[in-house]
Amino acid sequence: MSERNIAGTAPAGATALAALAKARAILEAHGPQLATDPEQARLLGEYHQEILRSHGLMLAKLVFADCEVCAGVDGGVSCCFEGAEDWYYPLLLLANLLMGVEPSLERRRAGDCLFNGRLGCELPARYGICLNFFCPDLCARLGEADLLLLRRAVGRELEAGRLWEEFVGRWLMAHGDRSWI
Repeated sequence: MSERNIAGTAPAGATALAALAKARAILEAHGPQLATDPEQARLLGEYHQEILRSHGLMLAKLVFADCEVCAGVDGGVSCCFEGAEDWYYPLLLLANLLMGVEPSLERRRAGDCLFNGRLGCELPARYGICLNFFCPDLCARLGEADLLLLRRAVGRELEAGRLWEEFVGRWLMAHGDRSWI
């Protein structure tokens, strides 16, 4: 069963830190064996490529420049709010660790998501709503055609992530590890 803090009963970030601890434990227990599995490596590589594609498109369309304002630069208010980090779960955080990214353990700005940095999210593998949310101002600036391009790229990224997570979940179960559930 998920330990996500959807009801808000734990302090913001507590659930994310527990999920990160589980992801690190999985990496410690299975990292070398998982890393050498060719199907896992292929799926993680495809996931990473889709992340790079959607990230590149967001850079090209200046999405991150707009998000930088909302991340606190120039007096903006972030839509990446404190507590959003609790949506993250062990397998998604494991993907980040396997991509070489160590999630932050310190909130950079009060009221923001634990993973929010100066230019937005510092994680390559992100939760679905974090990728799919485009504020009304951004939607208006982008227009329908660019928004469709971005949503398609994000959809491909999320599908690649789902395929990787399904494989790793089955792999862990086959190796007797249910700690991520």
